[in-house]
This record gives sequence, C-alpha cells and structure tokens, in this order.
Amino acid sequence: MAATYNFTIDQGTTVSIQWAYRTAANAVIDLTSYTARLQARPTVSRAVTVMDATTANGQLVVTGATGVVTLSLTATQSAALDFNSAVYDLEIVSPAGVVTRLVQGTVTLSREVTR
Repeated sequence: MAATYNFTIDQGTTVSIQWAYRTAANAVIDLTSYTARLQARPTVSRAVTVMDATTANGQLVVTGATGVVTLSLTATQSAALDFNSAVYDLEIVSPAGVVTRLVQGTVTLSREVTR
C-alpha cells in the first residue's frame, strides 16, 4: 500500500523533494536500475496532467543504493506550472518491469508573486 504525502511547490523556485523507499524495519531498499514516474492531475479521473516528471525527462532522480527518489525542478520548470491543487502518485519500475506505487497524495502550487 502506498504511503500518503501531501506537499507544496513554491512556484518559481528550485524544487528538491525526496522520498526514501524502506522496509517496515526501516532497511533501505536498493533501487539500482529502477526508473520512476510521477503524474499530477486536477482529479484522478481527469485525462490532462498538470505535472509529468520521469527519470527520462530528468525531473525524477533515483539514487539506487540509498533507495531515494528525488523530484528535482529548476526554477524555470516550477515557474511554468499552472494549477492550484492536484492529486499525484509516484511509481517506480523495476528492471523486470514490475510497477510499485510508492506514494500518493495532493500537491499544491503556491503561486509566485515576484516574477
């Protein structure tokens, strides 16, 4: 079962949010050779995405040996976001193609005033 984590992105800032994948006993799970993907949508049923981060586009970084997945957005990338609140989930994909949902929740965009 995926954990629930709600977070806020400050629009126009450099973003770095980390999730650590661990066992119930708090042991690190090695994510070497895994990929990750995160999508955010206004609602679960909406087809349109307001954020689409992947290891392929460089917005998600998987640090294998530490079991950490990091959402990394430049200030320019976060400035381009255009939503108020959305639901998201973060999935990892093993080298064998097994998909695991790590975390889900709500992401809120705190709108930038200084541009």
